[in-house]
Parts: sequence; structure tokens; C-alpha cells
Amino acid sequence: MNGASLLDIKNLRTSFRMSDGVVQAVRGVSLSVRRGEFLGIVGESGCGKSVTMLSVMGLLPENAAMKADVLAFDGKDLLRASPREKRSIRGDEIGMIFQDPMTSLDPLYTIGNQLMEPLRIHAKMSAREAARRAAEMLEMVGISSPASRLKQYPHEFSGGMRQRVMIAIAMSCNPKLLIADEPTTALDVTIQAQILELMKEMKEKSGTAVALITHDLGVIASVCSRVAVMYGGLIVEEGECGAIFYDPLHPYTKGLLASISGMGDGKRKKLAPIPGSPPDLMNPPDGCPFTARCAYAMKICAAASPRFTNIGGHSAACWLLRERRAA
Repeated sequence: MNGASLLDIKNLRTSFRMSDGVVQAVRGVSLSVRRGEFLGIVGESGCGKSVTMLSVMGLLPENAAMKADVLAFDGKDLLRASPREKRSIRGDEIGMIFQDPMTSLDPLYTIGNQLMEPLRIHAKMSAREAARRAAEMLEMVGISSPASRLKQYPHEFSGGMRQRVMIAIAMSCNPKLLIADEPTTALDVTIQAQILELMKEMKEKSGTAVALITHDLGVIASVCSRVAVMYGGLIVEEGECGAIFYDPLHPYTKGLLASISGMGDGKRKKLAPIPGSPPDLMNPPDGCPFTARCAYAMKICAAASPRFTNIGGHSAACWLLRERRAA
């Protein structure tokens, strides 16, 4: 199932016009999502994770500008697709779970109405068929008494239940790709584990590829098979999950790992926060965006952006790797 590419992104650039300048939020991202895989996209807030996937979905605000050399989904060129084609792909073939289910769900409509709408529009179901499918989806995501729950409103559900509803909506049309943007933020640890396990189970049952956006490496470790690390609007490291955790190549990835607790090894350790602040993407640096915070920075790091170097099955954009590869 894995291996064949479902989503291809090459040299994606997305910027936002602001009153005091232009924010270059995504500055040349190249990424692929393979069929049936669970990909994690990790990085601190403001690094471009969500903007990358919102660019794919075509859900950018009016002040945004987006360019790419390639933006293709399942063989379809999204750069040349009509607005109608994009809406069809967005609802039918790509589903998205947003960070805050309370603001994503319309408080004026019942859960049933919101579950049935994509089924009526994209799957062309009758009202009776859509109601039956909506109840099945609620049951599938672990919500009991689905028939009665369909008549309720979002405020009558807990945070964890609302997130389950969002998963049900996103999965209702059996998408080929599910994008989950911080789906467990603000949920307690128990509910968080349940939501992640639910996403994993639904991926296994349906064969849907999942792109999970998060700042939490613990979440990445629990469900993802491959990881892309973002910083300063760029991907700085990419590889299989085990390689990223046990042999990180980029100093930023090493800093992320050092700033979290023991990753289940049972040992207490002193956390080491990454010093400094992320780069100003209104005036991004010419070289590696991590230079100002990196303990290993050299003159060339500030002068020029490093290319990706492949070592041990995964790759990173760091000038230090030239020496390691040579050795």
C-alpha cells in the first residue's frame, strides 16, 4: 500500500500581504504523501505546517499568494484545476480535521445536518441514505446512541466528542487523504490517546493516507511512520520515524528532542529549551533559518541555504552533513 505517491508538492511558496509588509510563511517546501501512510509534519508554531496544507486545500485568505512548481493530487494538477474541481477534490478525496472543533462546527446546525451535508453534495446520497450513513459514522467513531445524537447541537457535546464528530465528517466520503491539523490540542491526555488510536484504526480499515500536523513529538512517535520537520517556512529534515528519533541529523530536530521529556524511557532528564526566537518571516534570512539559534553555526550557514543531504535513509538540510557524509 505504501510507496506510491498520492500528494506531490514541489517548491511551494505561500505569502501573506500585511499592512506593514509581506510574510513569507512557506518558502519552498517540497513534500510527498504516500498512499496509505501516516505522515507527521512537526515544528513549532508559525513554522508553516498548517499553511502548507491549507495551500493544498485551497483554503487561503484573500491576502494570500501561492505559487508552486508542482502541486498534484492523485495525478490531478491542482494548479490548473478549476474552482469546481478543487471543491470536488476537497470534499470528496481530501478530508481535513481542523484544530478547534468548536469553531469548525456550526453552532446553528445539528450534528446530523453537518454530517449529512457532504454526503448529499459529494456522494449524491438521498436524505434517508445520508442519515443512515451519518449514524454509521458516529457509531464508527465511538459515539453511542448515534440516532439521537444526530439531532443534537455542537454545544451539547464534549471537546473529545466534537473532535470525533470532525473525524466522522472528514472520513464520511472515504477520502484518499486525511489532513489532521493539531487534532488533539486542548484535549486531556486520555482523550488525546483515544483520538489518535481512532485515527489509526480508521486509516487501517480504509487505507486512507493521513498527514498529521502537530508540534508534539510524542504524538508523532505514537502513530506516524514518516516525519517531516519544518522550521522557518522550510522542511529541514525528513525520514522514517525511527531514524528521526534515534539519529536526528538537523540541529533543530535535536533541539526539539532535547526539549521534551524522556520519551517513555523511564528516566528523568533536564529539559533543554532551544534558545532564541524563530526567524522573522517578513525578513527571512538568506541562509539556514536556524543559524541564529544553532550552537554549531558556521559562516556559510548565514550566507547560503544548505541543500538536502541523504544519510542512513533520511535527509536533512544542514551544512554540517557534508563533513559527516565525507567521513
